[in-house]
Amino acid sequence: MSDENSNPNERTLVESVLHYGSILLRYRWLIIGITVPAAVWVVAYLLMTIRLPPEESPMPNVYHATAILLVGESAESGMQAVLESLGMPRSAGGQDSGRMIIEVLRSRSFTDRIIERNDMVSFYGMEEANRTRRRQVVQRNASFDLDARTGMLAISYQDIRPEFAMQVANSIVDELDEWYRERGGLTRGRQQEALQETLVEVEQKIAEVEAEIREFQQRYGVLSVNELASSQAGMLRSLETELVQLERSIRTYRERTRIENDPELIRMQSERDTVAELIRQIEAGYTGGERTMPARSDLPDLALRLGRLQADLDIQQRIRTRLQAQYEVARLSAENDPGFTVMERAEL
Repeated sequence: MSDENSNPNERTLVESVLHYGSILLRYRWLIIGITVPAAVWVVAYLLMTIRLPPEESPMPNVYHATAILLVGESAESGMQAVLESLGMPRSAGGQDSGRMIIEVLRSRSFTDRIIERNDMVSFYGMEEANRTRRRQVVQRNASFDLDARTGMLAISYQDIRPEFAMQVANSIVDELDEWYRERGGLTRGRQQEALQETLVEVEQKIAEVEAEIREFQQRYGVLSVNELASSQAGMLRSLETELVQLERSIRTYRERTRIENDPELIRMQSERDTVAELIRQIEAGYTGGERTMPARSDLPDLALRLGRLQADLDIQQRIRTRLQAQYEVARLSAENDPGFTVMERAEL
């Protein structure tokens, strides 16, 4: 009664287990005979691949050698120069210098230099391969990872020979440094030359303005128009005072004598006329010897001219100071700024 009421699904499951169990028991030696040799063969094969040289091993280990660079914002202008030397467009303001360095690392010309530097054509046996194929081999094994938050750039190269992977990774760092100094330094060199030429022009302009100021001072015998005006005013006051005294002396002397051609009276009148002529000449201006006395009416124009010369000299001197600072910054930057800092070189 209980057998008739049992679940048919449960009876089928039990029967299936018993059926497959009987099969395993029947072919147990066959299964063991196949599995054990296969496992032994796999283990032996793996041991063999480890012990064999990488060039001969069918499944060699792949080694990754990594160098770490610290890229800062100070390198951006220099990397822009490198990109321009490569014929690439300038990047937008939001693109940092690390991305630009990666563009250089992935460029065709840079890859060709890495291939040549490490003799990869013969190392990989690519004598028959074209340049595109050679570049693909290098670019497939190389990787460049940038951490935008910290500015760390990881340059990695993978190969079945750890020494070669380390050599290539470090050669990429060295080549990048040389490339940057060569291309960026060339652009900075042109900037230095342009700054130096501009400095020479400014120096010539300063020399010309200083020569005009010196000529003005030597011509009028004073250092400024104010000094000239004060000197002229003092001379006029002294001569006018002397003229007044001579006029008074002539009137007094005439009251005392009735002689028309009195020698003393003639002398005083001659002195009066001389002083009056000097006053007229000073007011009208005259040139005597190496110095010139300008007319009083010309003093405002002379003051304006000298003021412009002095202002021009001041402007040129400020320009020279700024250009000298820019030149020194460009010179030091071209000599000492590598564009990045090597935090860690690749190791075995």
